[in-house]
Amino acid sequence: MLPMALMNGLVMGVIYALAALGVSLVVGIMNVINFAHGEFYILAGYFSYLFADTLGLNPILSMSLAVGMVFLFGIVIEYTIIRPTYGNHMYSLILTFILSIVLQNAYLLIFGPYPKKPPGWVKGATNIFGDFCYGNQRLAALAAGTVLIVAVFLLIKKTWFGRMIRAASQDREMAELNGVNTALLNTFSFGLGCALAAAAGVVLAPVFPVTPTSGVPVALTAFVVVVLGGMGSMWGCVIGGLILGLVENLGAAFISTGYKHLFGFIILIVVLAVKPSGLFGSRET
Repeated sequence: MLPMALMNGLVMGVIYALAALGVSLVVGIMNVINFAHGEFYILAGYFSYLFADTLGLNPILSMSLAVGMVFLFGIVIEYTIIRPTYGNHMYSLILTFILSIVLQNAYLLIFGPYPKKPPGWVKGATNIFGDFCYGNQRLAALAAGTVLIVAVFLLIKKTWFGRMIRAASQDREMAELNGVNTALLNTFSFGLGCALAAAAGVVLAPVFPVTPTSGVPVALTAFVVVVLGGMGSMWGCVIGGLILGLVENLGAAFISTGYKHLFGFIILIVVLAVKPSGLFGSRET
């Protein structure tokens, strides 16, 4: 039971971290809390299902197209809905909350209430350390999530776009004085944040089918991971996601599945009681 819980915790932890990186990016650059983050996760799962199951495209191609579609949709949302609210955080909060409800009902109307599951990219199972057989689809999700997280780190740390992101997150006015087009940066940052949620969605959808409302716990967990790891910390998202994934699955395995999400909130409360800025966050002065 322990090895299985650990593997499940690693898989979910990586997905949590990937989704949380999208939240952290949008909050850090735009200072916008996107309540519809989970709905972008679900939208990618539905797109992947449509492309692969309905149109018969290759699963990998379907996933890539789904992430690209959500990225473009995120850009449109930023330009039409988020941009007019800059300077008033409450308006953006309310509008993304409304957007979340609208998208949930749109999914219900278009796809119906029943779960949709895109085809997996791999089949079968692998013997892990001679103890148990673990599904290859979950192992593929773990590997893909890890690769995507590394790609995000390289993008932020090693590219010109990443330097602009870091500059704007540290001092927006100084970044503008040095020629950074922060309006355009906002647009692409929001699109990238949505794409990261989408990537988590397409990676996990073949394991856990999507429903119109299944994005709500994903968004909630992503926000918990960001706070747990520390606002603005990429490493905090990764470590926080892994901690949350492991704690939830170990608690579900040895205590009760009914309290699975409660264990994560207990860890969050304990960490914030000891270090209010989160595991890797810095206290503002």
